[in-house]
Amino acid sequence: MSRAALAVGRGRNDRGFSLVEVVIAIGVLAGVLLSICSMFILGGRQLKTGKTMTEATTICHAIMESFDSLSFTALYTTFGAVATDTTRTVASTTTGSAIASWQAEISRKLDNGVATVTILPQGPGTPNFGTATGIRMTVTVTWTELARPQSVSLSTVRF
Repeated sequence: MSRAALAVGRGRNDRGFSLVEVVIAIGVLAGVLLSICSMFILGGRQLKTGKTMTEATTICHAIMESFDSLSFTALYTTFGAVATDTTRTVASTTTGSAIASWQAEISRKLDNGVATVTILPQGPGTPNFGTATGIRMTVTVTWTELARPQSVSLSTVRF
């Protein structure tokens, strides 16, 4: 056989990849791996957000339950309201407030966390606590997560 025939035959029988094909394959693989890695990071953030949201909701619920056994009048007087008041808001960061004892747990579980309780008289006309037929109690927990403010609120009406 001639040398030209051997050279042509050798080209047909080689089963390797060219350098261009290898570079393209590595580029595609790198793109896919980066996409998958970013999904893991996003999933981790979502998991943390869900955990803190659950903890904040649990704290709101526990604060509400701690005042569940109070009578109608004791509910608004516990928060420092009098019969002629039309609204009252207290924060867990205020010393001496009815929910100040919760601040240690809130701070431990939530970054820059604060709870507030707002009570509003419910009833016909423009009621105050002395003439109300119900009291709406709203517990709100706010905190910072990933440099963004977050909050959870729960409300109930007592009659």
